[in-house]
Amino acid sequence: MRQGRLLFFSAICLLGACNIGNKNKFTVTGHIDNLPVQEVVLEEIGVNDVITVLDSEKTSDKGNFQLSGLAAEPGLYRLRFEKNKFILLAIDKGDVTVNADWQKLENWQVSGSPSSESLRKFLVVIREHLRDFNTMSVVIDTLQTRGNDSLLAKAKMDFLDMREKFTRFIEQYADTTHYLPVAVFAARILNPASEKAFLNAFTQSLDRRFPNSKMAKDFAAYYSQAAGRQLPPQHPMIKAEIGKTAPEISLPDAGGNNISLSSFRGKYVLLDFWASWCNPCRMENPNVVAAYNKFKDKNFTIFSVSLDNKKDKWQQAIAADGLSWPTHVCDFKGWESSAIKPYSIEAIPSNFLLDTSGKIIASNLRGEQLEQKLEEILK
Repeated sequence: MRQGRLLFFSAICLLGACNIGNKNKFTVTGHIDNLPVQEVVLEEIGVNDVITVLDSEKTSDKGNFQLSGLAAEPGLYRLRFEKNKFILLAIDKGDVTVNADWQKLENWQVSGSPSSESLRKFLVVIREHLRDFNTMSVVIDTLQTRGNDSLLAKAKMDFLDMREKFTRFIEQYADTTHYLPVAVFAARILNPASEKAFLNAFTQSLDRRFPNSKMAKDFAAYYSQAAGRQLPPQHPMIKAEIGKTAPEISLPDAGGNNISLSSFRGKYVLLDFWASWCNPCRMENPNVVAAYNKFKDKNFTIFSVSLDNKKDKWQQAIAADGLSWPTHVCDFKGWESSAIKPYSIEAIPSNFLLDTSGKIIASNLRGEQLEQKLEEILK
């Protein structure tokens, strides 16, 4: 199957910007041990999160597949599998080989594409940092609950130091990598408000580092729009108090119908704040999907609040990430949303776990921590 999931790519061709003769063909050959037979899809990821389907194939019973595409210039791609699993690739042309185990897909190996290998190594380090942040968030939440002010102050300082080192690592990588798709991917992780000085200089340098690149121009346009949102700087702490009733939220769903958080009393609810433009949110979504699929039949649901500004981007991200729970709300006011102030949200992703009475029993659960907590309370 070769089809455009969105009409974006076709529209470019109709406008004369798509010259098939100048494109470079590439092939992705994969072998995934223990892979259930399924459809695997090759997708191109645009700077503005426009997803274009390039090819798809049903895998063999031995976990083999081969997909191909055409690239006018180096781009960012992903292999999409069932259960909302992905492998990210940065490809220009040539033959690329991917090997992995279905049970540990995040440990994939790639050959034939130096840019994809660079991206893989970058993601390994990012995951290590995120695990450290998750651990420190649990420590801070525990100390805050116990009222240990001296240790809490030290933990907050350690968190800030960790975040600073994490930011500097991303900036250095984005500034020095030889591969444009990976540089742009890294830069998009950064907060456009708190890292404004770096991103201004980074954007201006792209034309010099990667002359005549459409992706560089697309990123400049994306950053100009993102900077205009004036996002507040990230903050390590979520200030809503565990043990208190979650403040009410009542926002419209995609159909314009207002949905209230309190209407889910009687269920355990994960209140999840995210946005389609938030890369850390999109990276965390597979963990949220896995938790929902595992516990949705055990009196558990998810109430997703998006800080998106555009309805189409919001809905595209819901579909692309497989966010299959029914409750998604958004007032399209971004950081001016009425939902975030009662929760003191200053960074996303952020989440709160509510018990059946609507009280907050945990917050900022990431990765395996979410499933572990749900296992504990939904025995």
